[in-house]
This record gives sequence, C-alpha cells and structure tokens, in this order.
Amino acid sequence: MGLLLSSAGLVGLMYGVIRAGTAGWATAAVLGPIGAGVSVLALFAAWEARLSRRRHGTPLVDVALFSSSRFTWGVLLTAFGALSLFGVMFTLPQYFEAVRALTAEGAGMRLLPVIGGLVVGAVPADRLASRAGTKITVAVGFAVIAVGLGLGTSMTVHSAGAFTDMWTFLTGLGAGLAFATAASAAVVELSPASSGVGSALLQAVTKLGPAFGAAVLGSVLNASYRSTLHVAGVPAALASAARSSVFVALAVAQGQGSSPLAASARAAFVHGVNSATLLALALAAAAVVLALVFLPTRRAAAQASRSGSA
Repeated sequence: MGLLLSSAGLVGLMYGVIRAGTAGWATAAVLGPIGAGVSVLALFAAWEARLSRRRHGTPLVDVALFSSSRFTWGVLLTAFGALSLFGVMFTLPQYFEAVRALTAEGAGMRLLPVIGGLVVGAVPADRLASRAGTKITVAVGFAVIAVGLGLGTSMTVHSAGAFTDMWTFLTGLGAGLAFATAASAAVVELSPASSGVGSALLQAVTKLGPAFGAAVLGSVLNASYRSTLHVAGVPAALASAARSSVFVALAVAQGQGSSPLAASARAAFVHGVNSATLLALALAAAAVVLALVFLPTRRAAAQASRSGSA
C-alpha cells in the first residue's frame, strides 16, 4: 500500500508540475493533478504513521526517524540542494546546444566544471564540519551555491565560455560542501536498527530531487520562453510549433530563412534559463536560512546523542 500510494501521489504531482510549463499554473489541467497528488501523498503519510504506531507494523517509511532534527533537516536540505543544482543542470545542456551550437558531446564536456567543483568541495567537507560544525558548513555550502547561481542569472546569448565555467564551478563547489555534510548529518545518529531505512529514505530523496528539479525549473523555463518569444510574421502553425521548443524554433527559422526568429528564440531561451536559475537561487538562499535556524549545533547534537544513549 505504501508503494502504491507514494507512487500514485508522485505521478500526479510531477505530471501537474510538468503541464504547468505549457498550460499555465492556474488551470484545471495543472491544479487538478497537483491537488490529487498532494492528497494521495497526505494519505500516504497518514498510512505510514498508522503503521509506525503498530507494534508489529512494517511501514515503508518509519516516521519515528523524523523525531531527530539532524535527520529531518539533513534530508530536507539535501532535497533543497538536489532541486537547485540538478534543476539547473537540466537546463544547461540545452543552452549549450541551442544557443552555443555545441554538439551533445560538447555540451556534456562543458558540464565538467560542475563535477570538478563537486569533488573539490566534497573532499574537505568532513574536516570543515568537524571544525566549524555541521550547521556552518552546510550554510556556507549553500551560500556558495547561491553566489554561483547569482552569477548564472546574468548569462546572455554571447556569454563567454570562461564565465559559464566559473559560475558552474562555484555552484558545484558549494554543492560538494553542502550535500556531503547534510547527508552525513542525516544518517550519523541513526541506530543500527534504523540505519537501513534512514539511508534508503535519503537515497530516495536524492533521486527524486533531480526529477522534481527538472520538472519545476523546466516548467519555469518553458513558460518564460513561450512568453518572450517573438513570432511576428511567422505562419500560425509554424509559430505554434516554434513556441513548443527552442530547437523547433531554430528549425523553423532556418526553413523560413528568418534570422529575427532565430535571434528571438535564442534570446527567449536564455531568458528562460535565467528565470529557472533565479528560482534555484531562491531555493539555495532559503536553504542557507533553514540550515542556520534549524540544524542543531554541535553542542545540541552531542546532548541529544547522550540522551538517546541513556
């Protein structure tokens, strides 16, 4: 039952978010699936809580895990990070291919600064956390992500490759610091009996985060692109096709010999990428505040650990 309810709820929620990019947020085609998905997920939470209270219950998610603030906020902050980072990573390959005219292989290579930043940030994360504490390390990591994304919101059609490399490296650097530390905070205090379920839940969040990030930020990108694309003088059928995708718009522009349409498509798509990046920036900034407010300090964590042991 837990698998059925969670899967059905996520499908409804994800479908509604994806539809929002073309149908608009305030439509029945969007609000209906989102409302249904949220309702089913609420039913899933109630079902899991009921099973957790039973002596011989076998819940899919043990709600008792969330009695630990380190676990709760470690999981939630990992989700925030996955939404912000991987949502932007979903938009960048399209930018490189459509706007910078790179091949798929070339677009993939241009994402290497993100990977490099992740490695550079993750390596010293545990040492920094042991000295400054989990709270500060996670907050600093998300702050670096926010700085990188803030730079990314100023991208243009003609942005230099070095500029893109710089802000994506910074974003990856912050993610390396924040993700590793938040994930460690979530699982470090779990008992041996609950470590398997807790680790599985954290893994589920890290897998769902990129999917929701791509859906949410992709919808923002698509809506922004459609609203700023200029298709004056283009036949109605071709104009409708051009609004569906920047790649279709460029193909239409080539077929019609319309350089203004091609320029508008690229500019509108970059505007959409910047809008999506701005939303990711807001998520990263919110994560900084949440980490500082809700993640326990080392002293509080130690006291909680001693109380649990006692």
